[in-house]
Amino acid sequence: MPIFSEKELKSFVESEVIKDIKKIRGKKAPIAEIVGNTLLALPVKSIYDMNEVIKKFYFFIVQNHLKQPKLRYFLTITLAGNSSDLLVQLAKEFAIKNGLKLIQYSIYPKTLRTQLLSMKEIKNPTDYSNSIEVLKAFRKDFREKLVRLKKLVENE
Repeated sequence: MPIFSEKELKSFVESEVIKDIKKIRGKKAPIAEIVGNTLLALPVKSIYDMNEVIKKFYFFIVQNHLKQPKLRYFLTITLAGNSSDLLVQLAKEFAIKNGLKLIQYSIYPKTLRTQLLSMKEIKNPTDYSNSIEVLKAFRKDFREKLVRLKKLVENE
């Protein structure tokens, strides 16, 4: 796999990913990441709503807690509009198996709605289209689990 510089990745993101999508305005909460046994904050620089291009997708640009690279890019899909511990437990296995991150995050903080999101870091341009497919498969798998859970509850 070829190694891409930070500059090449930034150029790809600006020209191919975010050029025609809407940036979400307003203040954004940082994302927490566990590194070793330490919880580190990744300040969110920008969030882009990709809904017009790919349904339920967002693109996050965050500042790195390390010196290099300065920015990190995450392709994100909404698994659930309102998150809960139960929904996180349903999604956890698939996320771990496929190297995805799960976060409970309010994209629009004024609505007081915390969504369950799955994130895949984009480290080079070749990751992008594969990440879309993995995240779509995750959402489909997650939705199927919700339907099965609903049927189990209804049959009791």
